[in-house]
Amino acid sequence: MKNSSLMKLMPVLNGALLRGKADFIVDHVYHKKQDKFTNNTLVFYRKNMKIPLNLKSCVIVTSNKKAIDQFPTTYTIVYVKKVWLAYRRFITYYRQQFDLPVIGVTGTCGKTTTKEMIAHILSFKMNIVKTVLSQNGLSNNIKYLLQINDRTDAAIIEMGVSSTGHISQTARYFKPTIGIITTIGTDHLQGFTDHDAYLKEKESMLLAVNKKGTIILNADDENTKKLNKRKFKGTFIYIGEAEHSDFQFVNVRYHENGMRFVLRYRGQVYFGFVPGFGKHNVYNAIFAIAAANLLGISVGTAIKRLETFKPVKRHLQLHSGINGSTIIDDTWNTNPTSIQAGIEVLAELSKGKKSIAILGDIEELGQYSITEHQKIGETVWKYKIDYLMTIGDKAREIAVKAKELGMNSSNIFPIVSNAQLVKLLKKLANKNTMILVKTSMRKSYRDLMLKIKG
Repeated sequence: MKNSSLMKLMPVLNGALLRGKADFIVDHVYHKKQDKFTNNTLVFYRKNMKIPLNLKSCVIVTSNKKAIDQFPTTYTIVYVKKVWLAYRRFITYYRQQFDLPVIGVTGTCGKTTTKEMIAHILSFKMNIVKTVLSQNGLSNNIKYLLQINDRTDAAIIEMGVSSTGHISQTARYFKPTIGIITTIGTDHLQGFTDHDAYLKEKESMLLAVNKKGTIILNADDENTKKLNKRKFKGTFIYIGEAEHSDFQFVNVRYHENGMRFVLRYRGQVYFGFVPGFGKHNVYNAIFAIAAANLLGISVGTAIKRLETFKPVKRHLQLHSGINGSTIIDDTWNTNPTSIQAGIEVLAELSKGKKSIAILGDIEELGQYSITEHQKIGETVWKYKIDYLMTIGDKAREIAVKAKELGMNSSNIFPIVSNAQLVKLLKKLANKNTMILVKTSMRKSYRDLMLKIKG
């Protein structure tokens, strides 16, 4: 965080100094219990907060004038009418201190990997602030915003949504100059009235980005094509396989430990490789290359840097498994779009081998739960997966649909316990078996993974 004097912050907080001196220097902020306390901390105090009383210096922002009696005399006390409003004004003010590119990444799938790829490319010669893994809630994102200082060259923020207004809330503070919408599939529908409302929330990215900024879109994604582009007055860049793509990739093929592709950009042809399996990872890579290019990184340099990218853990990560089999660990999160991508990777990597898909419940689908799980059953059938194992009541619909379409019922197993699953795998798996485990991070499968890894 950039140091700030309390004297400059007082008009921002719209506060009154009850005790202490206005020349206090703030270099840390505490708002949530996950934050850390140090000396020179600015605390936006709420009822029942546990604040250490042994600091040498501290500023308490409170709406309770009696709070002055609760803290040591060395603590400065600032009174405001509403603490949350003072905090909001402070965050807005803090962001205004910096003129730097901010890249906002949203989409049903690929947000985390795309963000990490962009950060990898830029971090060779730039100081970057970015979201940690998929911790993309507003309170977490504001924590990242406060990490920006005078040495920061760019920020990359993952903008997740679970209900209406999330993108605009994040954008209000971060003011992104570049926006990316990776895909618009099906996820978090429990927080929306229907899929159209979910689509509209993603569309709000068009209003979130600065009017002089740039939005990068997936030229091949059907739902992205439905966005009302007239809402944005800046520049659009398209990536994909479509002919009109500004960054067009072709000739995608599986290779050892990743994907090879050919990229066409402004009449030039580039040969690229990205660690991590699946065509969706090529999309993620091209998004990253396009974003980095806007920040002055040549396409050739970006491609070269991506060769050393390390895929995000539990995103189609390969491990040795039971009886010498190979496990494809995709247990970070799950939604219909990512499951389809995972099954595609399983089908490709298991050519000439036995394929097993272990699929768990998809959460937060609301009224669409049955139909979306049944679509996954269709995907299992389409890619001719040899064995299907489902975990959870919702996931049983996957099995029902696969059987209905003609999958051998003796190869379908609704799993009721980890012990049953392990026993089955010991019976079915061998060195010529590929096993996809696709479950949600909302439910812990760490113990299960330990039992089925070799």
